[in-house]
Amino acid sequence: MERSGSQKFLLVISIINIVFAAIGILGGIAGIMGGAFFGAADPQEVSSALSGTGVTQGEASGLVVGVFLFVLLACVVELIVGILGVRAANDNQKIMPVWVLALIQVILYAITIIMAIVNGSFASDGISNVISLAFGILLFWVANNIKKQAGK
Repeated sequence: MERSGSQKFLLVISIINIVFAAIGILGGIAGIMGGAFFGAADPQEVSSALSGTGVTQGEASGLVVGVFLFVLLACVVELIVGILGVRAANDNQKIMPVWVLALIQVILYAITIIMAIVNGSFASDGISNVISLAFGILLFWVANNIKKQAGK
């Protein structure tokens, strides 16, 4: 069976999603470890970083770990979407899980961007989140086209 243009595009986006997800999972794990190490660091060394913020070392550590747990969740969803996208690129009847998870991925990355803005870390990791959100939107759009072609 010949793939449609949307299915070919889905295959490419899905492979890119898998690569980004793997990198994001590694980054999420590193961020969680960094937050945990920040919480375990010597309070005197940390006090200069937190001076004037009104935030305790435990609160800062918890916030960092929480944000990166959310990023890790988003990347796991992105990995699953990528894997299911490769499958759906070969059989358009299997597009519904991709469609649903791509929508969830878009919502998760929108929340991640909002969290990065609130957290003040948008300058450092906001670009990757915006790129991931853009890929999620693109993936949802392509999955929606395939869904229409499949008559679902």
